[in-house]
Amino acid sequence: MAHTTQHYDVFRPRTAPASILYDAFQAEALHRKNRELDEWIKLELQAVFAAAAQYAQEHGLTAPTFEDVEAAERMARGSADYGSKWAIMVAQKMKVCRVDTAGQRTP
Repeated sequence: MAHTTQHYDVFRPRTAPASILYDAFQAEALHRKNRELDEWIKLELQAVFAAAAQYAQEHGLTAPTFEDVEAAERMARGSADYGSKWAIMVAQKMKVCRVDTAGQRTP
């Protein structure tokens, strides 16, 4: 019987939406070696922001602003668990929306 070894990432958050945001960051980070620093930072921020916006829309949550994503990334810098910390901080910005009597969604 063949045995396959799965890579286990100890830093990956176990629950969504943080795990979804972490995965978006990790997928984009794979392209770092082919890019300049400013470019890969911008693209990683955009990837996390897009994943957060999509997840929020699909699950009735408020999406963080791009500024929220940038601020969380800055706060996570220097941490051993940088990607995890970043994803968790962004996920914490995502709150359940309420629907008012006019059908408008509000945080």
